[in-house]
Amino acid sequence: MISVLKFIGRNFISIALVILALIVGGYIVGKANEVRDFFFPETTLYVRSPKTIVNSINGIGQLVTVTSELEKLDLRVEIHQGFLNAGYYSASHRAFGAIEAGIDFDAITEDSVRFENGAYTITLPAPSITSCRIEYIDQNQHSLTLLAADWDMVRQIAQAEAIEGFAEEMIEQGILKRAAKETELRLGDFVRELTGKPTRIDFAATEGEPVLPDSCQPYTPSGWGKDENGAWKRTG
Repeated sequence: MISVLKFIGRNFISIALVILALIVGGYIVGKANEVRDFFFPETTLYVRSPKTIVNSINGIGQLVTVTSELEKLDLRVEIHQGFLNAGYYSASHRAFGAIEAGIDFDAITEDSVRFENGAYTITLPAPSITSCRIEYIDQNQHSLTLLAADWDMVRQIAQAEAIEGFAEEMIEQGILKRAAKETELRLGDFVRELTGKPTRIDFAATEGEPVLPDSCQPYTPSGWGKDENGAWKRTG
C-alpha cells in the first residue's frame, strides 16, 4: 500500500521524461528542416529560437488537489524619497496569479497506513500550500515625475506584494480545508477501488502557522526590504 501511495506522488517524473524526449525529438526535426530549406528555399518567415537546455529533471512528491486563480486590481505602489518626501512617483498594477495546495507524499511512512478490522486507515500530512506563481502583471497609470523613476523596481515590489497577499488571502479563505476534502475524496476512492476494502483518510494535526514554499516567498528587489512594520524601505 505504501508503495502505491508513493507512486501516486512521484509519477510526475515519467511525464518529465516524455517532455524531455519531445524536446530532443523536436530539435532533431528542426535540424532536418534546416537542411530541406537549404536545398528547397521558400519565401517564408522563420522565428528561430535557441536550443532548449535541460539543466535538471526532478521528481515531485506532491499531490496537488486544489488550484485557485486570482486577480488583484489597482495594486498601487508609491515611492517617497528626498527631503520631506519631495521626490514622489507611483504606478498602479493589475496582477494575475495562482495558488496550489495539496499534500506532501514524501512525508508518508509505513506507519501512515493501518489495516484493522478489515478496513484501511491512512494518515496523511496536513495539506499545505505547494506553490505560488504570478502569471502576469500589468503596470499602468504612471504618475508625472521629474525624477529618474525606476519603473521596473516598482513593478517588482508590486509583484512581491501580490504573491505574498495571494497566499495569505487563500489560506484565510480556507484553501487548505478544501485541499483536505479533495484529497480525502480522490485518494479514498482510489484506495477503495484498488483494494475493495473500506478506507478512511485522516490528516496529521497542524502546528503553528502554515509553512510556505520558496515559490511563495516574495522576491525582494535589490536594495529594498521590509521593516518591522511591513513598510518597504531602501536598505542600501
